[in-house]
Amino acid sequence: MRPAGPRAAAAAALVHQEQGGYSNLVLDAELGRSGLQGRDRAFASAIFYTTLERQATLDYILSRFLPKGLAKLDPPVRAILRSGLAQARYMQVPVPAAVNESVKLVRAFGKSSAAGLANAVLRKACAYDLDTAVFADEVERLMVLGSAGRDVAAFLRQYYPEEALTILSSPADGGKTALRVNPLHTTPAALADALSKAGVEAKPGLVPGSLLADFAGSPADTEWFQRGDFHVEGQASQLAALCLGAKPGETVIDLCAAPGGKTLALAQEMQDKGRLISCDRTPQRVGLIQTAARRMGLGCIETAVNDAAVPNPAFPAADRVLADVPCSGLGILGKKPDIRYKTLDEARRRELLDTQRAILDCAAGYLKPGGRLVYSTCTIHPEENQDQVRAFLARRPDFRVVEPDVALPAGMEQGPCGLLSVPGRTGMDGFFICVMQRAE
Repeated sequence: MRPAGPRAAAAAALVHQEQGGYSNLVLDAELGRSGLQGRDRAFASAIFYTTLERQATLDYILSRFLPKGLAKLDPPVRAILRSGLAQARYMQVPVPAAVNESVKLVRAFGKSSAAGLANAVLRKACAYDLDTAVFADEVERLMVLGSAGRDVAAFLRQYYPEEALTILSSPADGGKTALRVNPLHTTPAALADALSKAGVEAKPGLVPGSLLADFAGSPADTEWFQRGDFHVEGQASQLAALCLGAKPGETVIDLCAAPGGKTLALAQEMQDKGRLISCDRTPQRVGLIQTAARRMGLGCIETAVNDAAVPNPAFPAADRVLADVPCSGLGILGKKPDIRYKTLDEARRRELLDTQRAILDCAAGYLKPGGRLVYSTCTIHPEENQDQVRAFLARRPDFRVVEPDVALPAGMEQGPCGLLSVPGRTGMDGFFICVMQRAE
């Protein structure tokens, strides 16, 4: 019989996560099997993601009290120790409750022989003072205090030495859920008022037309989401769409669109008038765009299964093209804990840079003379951002960088090759946006 409850579901998901796979898919599958609903489901999710995000810190502390190390433990015991410590240190769960529930869980998973060890180790680990830790070097300090893998810590140490720990510790959008309000249905003020009356605190975001909300459950469960009054999208991502300056009646192409947040924002800016071609590589991901468009009641969106790195002769000449390209994701560490521990493989990095270059060239090829192109990423790596733009401008002298026609949040870095949001400076995700105009 499977152990029941949110703590058990989180531990089971963590065991599966160690075996590989995307964290959100692993968790969704486990939650589906558990049958948890409401607050229990939310609590299991919080345990899972907090444990994943803080794993380097948790492992460092636990290893102080495990002479044979974490690797020698059975996977369920390892997951339970990590998640128990995460609850006590980062989720305001009282230490006695975190320890006792973890010991019960060890037994429920059929590992009773480890119950005594779990009890002793967790009690010591919960009381451990990280301020007393001595690290081998600055990279290890960042790994432990910032909860990151060695490669990510080394990258931040190299490129953002003074801000590295802030970048690692800054929550996405200030720890709130960023909403893009549908101006065809309502206004930010009206939606904020409606949410407030329902007990959901919401305030204006940093990007025009956005709200920052504090939901107890899933935003998708609300009536306002179901009827298309808003969609969930990070503020920096919203800004990238706004920088395109899409107008009603234009032909616009969104090349790497799934799951569709920027497409929805573009269609709304176009007042649902014109032609917006929204693309992605797989039918499954294109299906996500179609579902979102139907929910929002937007009719100007056409979807296409398309490889953005390969020219498509069937596409029309466009007034505007958005290329939000695949990237290393180093700007969204607060949203995707998997990325904090990824290996920055050199061969994979070169392949990624080649793909970005190809997509950018394809995007330029679809653009009419005088048209506008936005190149964007959710990374803060200069090679994927400013360096790509410099190389592109050298290949295409008929393009120039221009300033967007939208108010920018304080803290945005404006350079000759585009705009950069760094976590801790802007209150938004790490994001790069370059707006370019093609000569007439």
